[in-house]
Amino acid sequence: MKAGLIGLPGSGRDTVFRALTGLETLPGLNEQRQGEALVEDPRLDWLSSVFNPKKHTPARVEFFLSRPQGQNPTESLKLSLEKVRDTDVLLTVLRNFDFPGLDSPDPAGEAASIESELLVTDYVTVEKRLERVSEERKKGKKGDPEEQELLELAKSMLEANRPLREERRIASAPQLRGFGFLSAKPSLLIVNCPDDGDDSSRIGSQAPQMALRGSLESEISRLEPEEAREFQADYGLAEPGRARVVKTVYSMMDLISFFTVGDDECKAWTVSRGEDALSAAGKIHSDIRKGFIRAEVVAYDDFRASGSFSEAKKKGLFRLEGKTYVVADGDIVHFRFNV
Repeated sequence: MKAGLIGLPGSGRDTVFRALTGLETLPGLNEQRQGEALVEDPRLDWLSSVFNPKKHTPARVEFFLSRPQGQNPTESLKLSLEKVRDTDVLLTVLRNFDFPGLDSPDPAGEAASIESELLVTDYVTVEKRLERVSEERKKGKKGDPEEQELLELAKSMLEANRPLREERRIASAPQLRGFGFLSAKPSLLIVNCPDDGDDSSRIGSQAPQMALRGSLESEISRLEPEEAREFQADYGLAEPGRARVVKTVYSMMDLISFFTVGDDECKAWTVSRGEDALSAAGKIHSDIRKGFIRAEVVAYDDFRASGSFSEAKKKGLFRLEGKTYVVADGDIVHFRFNV
């Protein structure tokens, strides 16, 4: 999964990026940085303790940070938005701390301003596409009627200042995927607070949001695990900020994990809730999807209670499922395939 960090200059996006990835940002502008955070999952840790594999591979979230230099904050934001069109979710960083030379923090105002820019950017994209469709029809090309219908619906929503993420039909339409509509992406507001701030701080918005002491979390990300735990305890933090961000994103996007296990590797795979076995097979490799025969499935809790695959089979907890089986969170899956 890919997450793009956006925000106005001075919001602390660099600091939040460091907190999430542990990577330093370079001093130059006009660059794009990429890092990742592992998705902590005690279930995978336990499976690895049982199989003792050569590789232990948690799921991961990729973070992208673009820092183009514009003539003003709005121009910088516009340029950075073009770099995150292929991401799955937006992390909108909002300043909630004082900084010399900047106005008093107004995270709610920043959130509204950025959302407005997302809507305007999408509206321009829709308008251009509809103009092209109209020109093609004049030349005798039929085009895709469903695509035009969806674009007209998107236009009406944007004219009413409604983000496209509010209409699932548009947000998930295969015909519109290539446009990378920004307001169709799930968005998490990250209220970037000072070190002495409150992690329960909220702004007046119904949008998914969380407070993060960016500078403090950035310092924690550079520490060794034991030092980090002590540091967190001193500040009353139950877990690192990156873990809270990842959990929140998984929850708001309704993502789940299934596992593949063995002596070579124990690995967590991310799918959307409701995806079927055929789709899950494709996450691993296109050949497995193409040659899919059956999925051998046992639930994590059943496997742990049984202690082994053989015991799970004796208890009737080991199942053979077909292509349409809906994968459940925590399923341990082995795919039978032939190509």
